[in-house]
Amino acid sequence: MSSEHAGWRTAETEYVDHLSTLDMMTNINNADKQIAGAVSAWLPTIARVVDNATDIIRRGGRLVLIGAGASGRAAMQTVSDYAPDGDHGLRAIIAGGEKAMLHQRNEVAGDYEQGIRDLQAIAFDSNDMLLALSVSGKTPWVWGGLRHAGSQGARIAIVTRNGTSEAAQLADMVIAPETGPEIVAGFSDPKAQLAQQQILTMIANGLAIRAGRTWRNMRVDVPYHSDRWCERQIAVVMAASDCSRSEAKAALQASHRHCPTAILTILTGLDPREARGLLKDNGDSLRFALQQAQSPASVIGD
Repeated sequence: MSSEHAGWRTAETEYVDHLSTLDMMTNINNADKQIAGAVSAWLPTIARVVDNATDIIRRGGRLVLIGAGASGRAAMQTVSDYAPDGDHGLRAIIAGGEKAMLHQRNEVAGDYEQGIRDLQAIAFDSNDMLLALSVSGKTPWVWGGLRHAGSQGARIAIVTRNGTSEAAQLADMVIAPETGPEIVAGFSDPKAQLAQQQILTMIANGLAIRAGRTWRNMRVDVPYHSDRWCERQIAVVMAASDCSRSEAKAALQASHRHCPTAILTILTGLDPREARGLLKDNGDSLRFALQQAQSPASVIGD
């Protein structure tokens, strides 16, 4: 076992192999409960990341997530889940490319210059923002990406367990929850990865809300790809506007299957053209568009 892994051992679970299976699971569960507390200490910085990324995306830039191994896979999954239609300002890069989603590419993770080249390949510049994911903070490929982003004058954030690492020193915004030692040292970093995933989920949800992709606590930017997605659209419109299935289907048909427009037509009585225009005037935010439509001083149409 490496000295790094040895340093993350804890006396609390030194004899975990002597326990019953239920007691083992209890120990693991108790350790996992500490993660939320560790993340909560960094809420102000997480909020700052969301606000900065929202500003970048509204200006036409991108939030680019990078990571190697498990961190890279988490980045890729976060962006994929954010919006299946791909019509958004998020981008993810994993060290080693798509093949690394299935197989670890350690040789690429250790290539500093490749980290630079991978950002150059997507024309990353000062209009973009970088969010680096590195549990150890010691991945050369990530360093390369961080240094390239810095050379472009871009905003940089990092999620890491090692807040004093070189990688952390290259970032403007550092999120470094202290998740403590793992139950079993030497396999992976499940607690650190769980903290990372919690943070990514918070950032993705925050961006979706700020981008107007939600109505109250429900996602409404559901695209149309197939019959299954059609059913999801109908369900969303019905839930958001408290209408019947037939009303939802008719509104979607008239709105060219654009969910927020369909919802706005039902809630306000506007025709689809007026509703779509009102949404565009309000940054595609259904909440703001509805507020304007319901304002006594609002004037809609030509």
